[in-house]
Amino acid sequence: MRIRLSYRSQDEYLASSLATLLRRVGADVVCDADTFCSESSDDDTVVLLWSVAALAAWGEPLGDTGLPDGLPDTGAARLVPVRLDATPLPHSLSDLRHIRLASSKEPVTEGTAAMIVHMGRAVGPAPAVRGHYSEHTVVISDFSRLGLFASCPRCDASSERLRPYLTVDHLHDRALRLVICGACGWQDACDL
Repeated sequence: MRIRLSYRSQDEYLASSLATLLRRVGADVVCDADTFCSESSDDDTVVLLWSVAALAAWGEPLGDTGLPDGLPDTGAARLVPVRLDATPLPHSLSDLRHIRLASSKEPVTEGTAAMIVHMGRAVGPAPAVRGHYSEHTVVISDFSRLGLFASCPRCDASSERLRPYLTVDHLHDRALRLVICGACGWQDACDL
């Protein structure tokens, strides 16, 4: 599978990390810094890294007018947005299945790379995802070592309602990474 990774130069560090992981899971990656899906072919899946920088550069053209002409056979399986921060996707992309990184300060995981490959061509089984997951799930959130989430395991709220936290357990002298549901208060943790 060939993936064209489109991103802004301000997001180079995360793009480089993701490209390495995509290659590790078997994708042929072409990086397009500061261009959105240039010279895509019918065999390409375009992975768009979305951030504040991407919104500033591509937000207006992607606003309500739709996707660029350079993206052939555009559909949920052809374009996979990856949100690097809390910047919302433009209206024209908001209904596409996409991945949200819970924190841009955490490393991108191999699970995220495998999910991108799965979403781009629906090849092979989807990686392990916590919560209710179906082909209609729009947002998959990556919480690093805590895993990928489609929804809250307790109340089934969208993974958009899940938030990452770091805390210290002074009683047991350890640092913890948490994921907490804003809808029902469910939480899970692992050591840092």
